[in-house]
Amino acid sequence: MSLRLNGQFLLAGAIGAILASLLIFLLPGPDGVGGPGSIPTNAVFVISGVFLLVGLPALYRAQAKQIGRWGLVGVMLLWVATVLLFFVLSGVQILDVTVPGSIPHPGGEGPPPLAIIPMILGVVLTLIGGVIVGIMTIRARVFAAAIGWIILVSPVLLLLTALAGNGLLGVMLTSICLGLFYAGLAWAGAALSFRRNPTQISASEVQRN
Repeated sequence: MSLRLNGQFLLAGAIGAILASLLIFLLPGPDGVGGPGSIPTNAVFVISGVFLLVGLPALYRAQAKQIGRWGLVGVMLLWVATVLLFFVLSGVQILDVTVPGSIPHPGGEGPPPLAIIPMILGVVLTLIGGVIVGIMTIRARVFAAAIGWIILVSPVLLLLTALAGNGLLGVMLTSICLGLFYAGLAWAGAALSFRRNPTQISASEVQRN
């Protein structure tokens, strides 16, 4: 697969992820915004996840020589986080909505452990992977430095949103941080998709950005 096509998958997946984050509020699940997402919302998450899994390697391929093994580790962590957040978590929520009682809720109200575990792991891996990829991207100077800063800062802010709890405010802050993170990925995907030579972005271009 060409790097340009890889970038287009990354762009499409990131845009889909941003859309899904908005659908949480536009099409809430049966228990409201704080409960499991609706089937259309989770379907968009799953479809976006497929594109992201194919597109995320572009982050490494475009700057492999500059970011080395640490960059590869960071991208791999983001890849695993995508599996957890877009497939495992969405799958649990879809099953919880379509087949009531199929997912155990030991604590009564609130999200079940089967949803909490992949969500926490996904956020932690996004944080670690985002910090690594963000730092390495800034140093590599293949993409605009702002892309690296967005990928670096947004997962850190996402971790801080845990202090807001699971209410409406917490969900809103989480969606904003995730939207910012995927906006950074979309920017990287667009840079690869619309450059004449996506395998190399010159330092002069980076400075102009």
